Amino acid sequence: MKKILLIAAAVVFMAVCIVVAAENAQGAGIHGKGQPGQGFQKKHGEMGMEMYSQLNLTDDQKAKIKEILESRRSQLSALKEDTSLNPEQKREKMRTIMETTDEQISQILTPEQQQKYKEMKEKMRERMKERWQKKNQQGNPQTQETK
Repeated sequence: MKKILLIAAAVVFMAVCIVVAAENAQGAGIHGKGQPGQGFQKKHGEMGMEMYSQLNLTDDQKAKIKEILESRRSQLSALKEDTSLNPEQKREKMRTIMETTDEQISQILTPEQQQKYKEMKEKMRERMKERWQKKNQQGNPQTQETK
């Protein structure tokens, strides 16, 4: 009986792998949209403006923030391609780009929007920290045993 269940599980696993491979070969990408690899970029590009939509921005503010985010995206893309920097230098440069972007966005916002923006960023940091901790616990079984 165990052998039959094991074989059935293996068949299901292989079927899922085949479906995923077929979707990727057809250009569906990981999220079922666009080309392979574009799902992450599209999702996070949309997420950026979605986050700002919670601030009740004016059309002028939206346009300025979109411009800032596009500039940040191109700077980060160029940084990714820069082979003259080591990983630590890239992290520091990325941190500088993110801080500059944050300052530029804050200057566009009203004091009330700035407060809400600050709260939203804090919540996002907390979620990222939780995910990072969860990922590290799952990836390192020894830390789970010692806790």
